[in-house]
Amino acid sequence: MDSILETLFMTTADGGSSYVQILLSAASMLLVFVSAILLAHRNDLGWWTLILSVFVGPMISALQYDLMGLIYAIPLLLLPIFGLWRFSQFKLRGKFTREVTKTSVTLWSGIGMVVGLILLVALRFGPFLFNSGFLSATPEVWVMYFADAAIFASFVMVARGVREGWLLLAVAAIADLVVYFLISPMLGMLGLYVFIALSALYGYFLWRNLPVAGSEVEGVELSEEELALQKAKQATLDKLNTKTEN
Repeated sequence: MDSILETLFMTTADGGSSYVQILLSAASMLLVFVSAILLAHRNDLGWWTLILSVFVGPMISALQYDLMGLIYAIPLLLLPIFGLWRFSQFKLRGKFTREVTKTSVTLWSGIGMVVGLILLVALRFGPFLFNSGFLSATPEVWVMYFADAAIFASFVMVARGVREGWLLLAVAAIADLVVYFLISPMLGMLGLYVFIALSALYGYFLWRNLPVAGSEVEGVELSEEELALQKAKQATLDKLNTKTEN
């Protein structure tokens, strides 16, 4: 087992805390992949898997190594909780599947996403944001922090039925993939980000035929009107037939 882990993550059991943190991060990304597959099929269980992903990764790492990390982990946990609530607004079909309707990206939603990413990255730096320690961060660290934040923030768009959220997830996973390849080419992490990117594209493909928000409501109203007209016509015909028989 140690040899397999050393091959996948280029570390050994003697690596101490960094070794455990890498495994926690890998487990977290594995759960992100699973949640992406479930949510691609509009399954509510995907949000519970994403909540577990935050617990396994940022939350446990903060509790075990640095409580200041909770500044980042707790807001991150709110994102899948929001997704779980937002999906509950869609009609349930079966036990866990939702009838999601697509929503277009607006200027304000785009601005909100950018502001949210900046806020999450600022929280990721934590106290280093106030002592200018973040100024010494390398470009790879900046890209990684933004990509990590975008991976979870993209699910906010998914929760609202925004199909482009899947593309944001794919881009974020590819950005993390490139950074890991440049600074620490661990086969395990590289493979996980490849799977996340592929699952995001899979979700984008599956959501291509989802109805647009509002179209279903209009369709129901029209069908009711047509049904009312049909009933009126049938009633008129029944009256005519009755008179004819008489």
